Amino acid sequence: MVLKRILVLTIACLALLASMPAGYAQQWPSRTVKVVVPYGVGGVTDTMARLTADRLGKIFNQTFIVENKPGAGGALGVSYAMNSAQDGYTILFIGSTMFTVLPLAHEVNYVPLKDLVPVSITGTNGMVMVVGKDAPYSTLREFIDYAKANPGKLTYASGGAATNNHLDTAYLAGREKMDMVHVPFTGGQAALTAVLSKTVDMHFGNSSDLVEPVKAGTVKALAVSTRERMPQLPNVPTVAETVPGYEYVAWNGYAVTGGVPKDVIDRLAGALQTIAKDPEVIKIFSSLGIESVGSTPEEAVASLRKDMPVYSEMVDMAGVRKK
Repeated sequence: MVLKRILVLTIACLALLASMPAGYAQQWPSRTVKVVVPYGVGGVTDTMARLTADRLGKIFNQTFIVENKPGAGGALGVSYAMNSAQDGYTILFIGSTMFTVLPLAHEVNYVPLKDLVPVSITGTNGMVMVVGKDAPYSTLREFIDYAKANPGKLTYASGGAATNNHLDTAYLAGREKMDMVHVPFTGGQAALTAVLSKTVDMHFGNSSDLVEPVKAGTVKALAVSTRERMPQLPNVPTVAETVPGYEYVAWNGYAVTGGVPKDVIDRLAGALQTIAKDPEVIKIFSSLGIESVGSTPEEAVASLRKDMPVYSEMVDMAGVRKK
């Protein structure tokens, strides 16, 4: 009788454990975690991912390996994570456009905020509008006036269609009724090279790529997209000082697929909030023109819900909405 009761209790306990999310059945993480970056090696997203993944490894005493899965504007990396086990051992480090732009511009296999869930905004960065150092305009107003007087003459580079540095320029051009020609490249560095070689007239790119070239004087900065002037470039005015109400700030952060247990999300978010307060991380991010954030999952969701209508308008201005 006693043995029978023990057997019944054992079966009940096993059934309970089997029904629990993975994070309850065993403390996450108990083995190597893959951090998928849906972009190439060396960009701002990749740099942030590697820096934070290293610190996650130290916090959890486990290995966090960054895997780059570029392609299709980021969709390939997200698809890779979607097809992995939903247990928190394959996570994503992505840009906000994976939620706000990519589903509008491309066919994707996920629904934002349902199948793809934000964990924490790791950092935000503004954009810097640069032209050749010998360009005939030295202010944003002069550039706008020149563009309006010469419709279709000016060209602008981006890191690819529907990227942040395509949308920010299309948004500005739409606001100011400027007719310019978009020239997409394979990334921000290639777009910068095009400006340096005078292949294109302008690039409105990530601050992490452009702060140093501006300081070195190899390009001329006309404006920054942030609400306030950037501390790294205090003498460069904001776009809003010329075009009231204009603001464009991108963010990067961690996300998981929809089946990952809530306790895993909360543990990961808590660690990322700790990392965001690390003075060394703040210093490194700042040198790249990035503001360290470390949001909660709820704050990330609220930010995305606020941004989605704005990005939808930008997608239409850029002419990249899928048919």
